Amino acid sequence: MMGDDWQTVGSTPSAETSVLTWLESKGLGKHAEKIIEVTDAESVDDFKLLDAAMLEDVIKSAELKLVSAQKFRLAVSELSADGAQADGTFSTDGAQADGHMPTLSSELPIKASSECVAICIDRSGSMGSPIAEVTLNVVRGETKNSVSERTRMEAVKAMFYAFRDRVESLGQGHELGLIQFDNQIEELLDLTPRLDQFERIVDDMQKRGQTAIYSAVAQAAEMLEQRFQADSTIDLRILVLTDGQNNTGMSPEAALEAVNRIGAVVDAIIVGDTPDADLRRIVSATGGECYQINSLGEGFELLEAEGVVSLRARRGGEEKPPFQQRPPVNFSSLAEKSITKVSAVQRAPLLSQTFASKTVVDVTSMGGASGKSASLGAPSLKRVLLELKQVAERSAAIWLHSGEGIHIFPAQDSINFWRVLIEGPPDSPFEGGIFALNVLIPDNYPFRPPQITFETPIYHCNVSDSGKVCLDMLQDKWAPSLSVPKCLEAILFLMKNPDTDNSLRQWIAELTLAHQNSNGADTRYYEKATESTRKDASFSVADWKQKWGC
Repeated sequence: MMGDDWQTVGSTPSAETSVLTWLESKGLGKHAEKIIEVTDAESVDDFKLLDAAMLEDVIKSAELKLVSAQKFRLAVSELSADGAQADGTFSTDGAQADGHMPTLSSELPIKASSECVAICIDRSGSMGSPIAEVTLNVVRGETKNSVSERTRMEAVKAMFYAFRDRVESLGQGHELGLIQFDNQIEELLDLTPRLDQFERIVDDMQKRGQTAIYSAVAQAAEMLEQRFQADSTIDLRILVLTDGQNNTGMSPEAALEAVNRIGAVVDAIIVGDTPDADLRRIVSATGGECYQINSLGEGFELLEAEGVVSLRARRGGEEKPPFQQRPPVNFSSLAEKSITKVSAVQRAPLLSQTFASKTVVDVTSMGGASGKSASLGAPSLKRVLLELKQVAERSAAIWLHSGEGIHIFPAQDSINFWRVLIEGPPDSPFEGGIFALNVLIPDNYPFRPPQITFETPIYHCNVSDSGKVCLDMLQDKWAPSLSVPKCLEAILFLMKNPDTDNSLRQWIAELTLAHQNSNGADTRYYEKATESTRKDASFSVADWKQKWGC
């Protein structure tokens, strides 16, 4: 029970003699106490749980110098190769035949492709016309001569740079290919995981000619077919961006037939107010989505939305269903896919129903309260309980500063899941709002950072539309010496001080920079963020506690 466990945490447990003896035998005696403190290892076998990244975290936190660090790497490598004896001593049979000891590589494996997207971009003559909201960093009141318009083609390039960045940030193993079309079809880039090549090719696109939408769709299906033949479990998608009607090339029926052979999904992004009816039928028949954008800002927000970037995210993280051949259809009887405005794009779900239904309690009232938890044998569990105890006792050591404005509610039966409320910081567009967040703590915590997401939508460049947070402390700057409360306080600071250099939403970053560079004269960011706060963050702390039953 949590209440019983609560009283037993608060100090680092003493390590078994075998751990100390083993570290001393590896020439790490003077560092043994620090290594045991950092890892919370109770037996030599516990070191087998360390992967390469965790190992480097221990080295950093224990402040091991070059020689000691390499001794520790070799010791753990040997241990992983042959394992420890029952008495906790180490067998030296793990040396390789050539006498060299195995080493651990810190390189991450190349991620296998999970989704291939063939992007078809309209470069017909109409793409040379201006698009609304074309300027960035423009202070209201300036003369029109200071405003340089972007054409639709220039805007499309900017939007797909943002799309590329968003794909890269997800790290899910995307490959992108690029086809441009007018009355002719030109394959500019075959499918590749090298996303830097994609940006370079997009930059070279030029407007010209007529509009052969369906020929481009068929060419994209041909591009994807090789991946389909190799692995039918990979998500295959064709993303068409166009501003007009098809007026040349092959028929829509032939294009749909080509797509159906490989089971690809077709999404369409319509720039302007003249969507092609047959393109919408193709989208409908393949289970895709049809979006409409009328401004550059809408384009940025759409192409950075997680459900647009990733089919898997659109499914809520579920695997792709097994391939089934689609039956022939009467094309003329197909319904046109309804058009989704950017404001109506659904957020990609991040929290499973299992956690969404958890009962939580206010950490400040836990004390000796009971609640189910796993055995205290797991070091991560003891660490989490210790952090919660320090929060409940209002210990300053657990925070970066004071923790003011942050309310924590751990789940009664899953101590690795917390709900959190953060009060919008003063002198920010979020002031007066209450933002709900979810925290998932991994089994190998504190060697891996917690996963923290916003449940309440927030208009902020470092938070994705689905609630993911771009914060170095939750990524490459994570260290076991940090804590979940410190991460939450860093998020509170980030709300007031956006990091535009590491943005997940480029358009909001541009508006934020405009606000900063104009000393507040450009109010677009502030107004939009304030309106979003008023609309989405109006629940009080008491309202949330009532909703959560605590």
